[in-house]
Amino acid sequence: MLNFLDLCSLDIHYDLESNSILVGEHIKYNQFQKIRLRNLAPVLLNKSLTYPEDVYEEYNGIFDDKDIMTSQGMMSYDIINLPSGLLGIEYIKTHVYFDSDFGLEKKISSIVEVLYGNLTVLLQKNKTQDPFEFSNRVDEAYLAHINQGERFVIPNGYFYTFINASENPVVFSRAYSNYAVADYQVLKRERGLAYYCIRKNGRQEIVLNPLYRNTPPIKDVTCECNLGGCVVDVKRSLYQQVKNQFQLLVSEISI
Repeated sequence: MLNFLDLCSLDIHYDLESNSILVGEHIKYNQFQKIRLRNLAPVLLNKSLTYPEDVYEEYNGIFDDKDIMTSQGMMSYDIINLPSGLLGIEYIKTHVYFDSDFGLEKKISSIVEVLYGNLTVLLQKNKTQDPFEFSNRVDEAYLAHINQGERFVIPNGYFYTFINASENPVVFSRAYSNYAVADYQVLKRERGLAYYCIRKNGRQEIVLNPLYRNTPPIKDVTCECNLGGCVVDVKRSLYQQVKNQFQLLVSEISI
């Protein structure tokens, strides 16, 4: 049994035998959901898969009821349990997310913090003149490798998905102000992102989506890569930062 208190400042445990998250008495959340395979189908390499029925699970809007932060907070804090395994030959992954960088003062789409295991994040930025139109030309792409205890900032303007390319489950938290699942009607036309992370001959490999044109090589980076020019506070847990930001917002509104 793993205790995440020191990492995330919440009374949350992880049962290694059952691969399940256990929350303490004072831990509340807006929603618990299991993400179904059929909901991910538009962004999968193999869209005819029927197993597993449930791919991963997440706790949305989690908080300690002793804190001032509630479900009406401006920021949300989720915990995702991403099992190991394959979806065909593709490693298990989450939804694809996207926050446009057009007309937004905030630069950050989300911040992730790995509580257990090793997480891979695939990011791509498309070439486009109109921020409201989808382009099948990629400007830049990254494969970020985030280890346990590390954090990674994802700026706006990138499509991204979280991948478990390891042999063990990955548990990570995600802070954001917009859940921001990408438009799957558009991605369905292009059959997902420009890159797929697959297992071939027992090793991780990136294969290209042929519907994208002139796709650049993907770059491997670590948590130290600063894509959006944003600094992460590593002294406080991600949950504490979300909570403190909400407390500040409440104080400003009350003035």
